[in-house]
Amino acid sequence: MHKKTRLACAIALPLLICGCQSSSMRIQPVPVTCQKPPAPAAWIMQPYAPDLTRRMLNELSESPMPAIAD
Repeated sequence: MHKKTRLACAIALPLLICGCQSSSMRIQPVPVTCQKPPAPAAWIMQPYAPDLTRRMLNELSESPMPAIAD
């Protein structure tokens, strides 16, 4: 008698854990739409000098607008 109860529990317990799902229920995939990437920062769009020396000179040159008013 004890073996029959143990066998019944061994069969029923995995079915209860798995939720007794039938194979007829299939999950339907949902199409996902991607969002547009954000616009790049303005400094990316500015043209730059072709070589490193010219770029450094442009960066370190005096600004056309004064930082402080005289």
